[in-house]
Amino acid sequence: MESVQILAKANTKEDAPYDWMIFPLVRSAVVLSIIGWFFGALFSGLFFALLVSIMIPHNYQSGVFSIIFSTLILAAILFICLGSLWALIVDLRRLIRPKQHLIVITPEDFVKQEGEKIVHIPLEHIKYVTARGAPPVDRSIETARKDANPGTAGETISSLITGRRIAESGRRGLGGKRMRTPTTLAFIDARTDKEVVVATDKTYGDPYLIAAYIKQYATAKIARNT
Repeated sequence: MESVQILAKANTKEDAPYDWMIFPLVRSAVVLSIIGWFFGALFSGLFFALLVSIMIPHNYQSGVFSIIFSTLILAAILFICLGSLWALIVDLRRLIRPKQHLIVITPEDFVKQEGEKIVHIPLEHIKYVTARGAPPVDRSIETARKDANPGTAGETISSLITGRRIAESGRRGLGGKRMRTPTTLAFIDARTDKEVVVATDKTYGDPYLIAAYIKQYATAKIARNT
C-alpha cells in the first residue's frame, strides 16, 4: 500500500484496520513545548538586550581579549534566542496542521509524516531500534506500557483492547515518571544504512512504547518472510 493511502486511512478512525498502531501528534505536549520556547526566547532576548547595554561600547574599547570574549557571549545568547524563536515557529506549524504529523505502524510498513516529508520503510528493512537517553534495556511492549505515564482509565482500557490510537493515550506523557523516558527514538534503514529519527521528544506519545511496537511488528514481518 502506498504511503499516501496508509496516512489517509490512519487519519480516519473508521477506515484504519484494527492491527495498525497509530500515533498522532499529542497536542498537549506540543502546547507545553511552545510555552517553553516562548519563555526561552523572551528571557534570552531580554538578557541579550541587557548585556548589549552593559558591554557596548565599553567592552569593545578595552582590548582584543575583551572584544572576543564579549562577542562570544553575545553571540551565544543571541543564538539561544533565535533558536528558541525558530523552534517556537516549528511547533506552532505542527499545532496548526496536526494531521500532517503522524506515525503509523502496519503489519507491513512503517510510515511517518512530518509536514510535507513522508518516510515510508517496509518493516523487514528496519534494524537497531534505539531509544537514546536511557540505559539500553531490551523491553517488551508490556514493560513499555507499564513505564509509560498513566492516562485515564478509559484511555488505558481502550488501548489495550483495540490496539488502536495508542498515542491518544500518549497524552499521559505529560506527568508521572519522566526520568527514564528517552529523548530520542531512531532506527537504521537497512537499505541505505542511514539513521531514521522517529521522535526527539514525547509529542507522539511514549517513545518506549513506540519502539516496542516497531520491534514487535518488524520481528513478526521478518518471521512471515522466512
